[in-house]
Amino acid sequence: MNDRQRRWTRYLLGIWLALLVFSAIADIVSEPSMWNWSKLVVLAVAAPWLWYRHGRSWLAPNKTAREAIPAEDVDAVVAESGRTIEAIRSLREMHPCLGLLDAKKLVQPEN
Repeated sequence: MNDRQRRWTRYLLGIWLALLVFSAIADIVSEPSMWNWSKLVVLAVAAPWLWYRHGRSWLAPNKTAREAIPAEDVDAVVAESGRTIEAIRSLREMHPCLGLLDAKKLVQPEN
């Protein structure tokens, strides 16, 4: 899915959740039973969770494997900067989806 489709999917999810909440409220107004109140409570808990979960799934970048980073990049970064922290920072700037621990293990393979 591209970014445009993901945005529309999130908007449609919001509309769908809003319709379910309004339906539950209409059921409570017409017949205030325990079942209708429990539907509203479940929706009140599930709706924010679904919204948050769906939004986080497309915001999080795909992680790059350590093996995918060329050795030339690592050697260049280590030779360029004298400090370990600067080398890790530079390597992560070159490869934004590289995790912190993976970058550290690439810069310091013995640790």
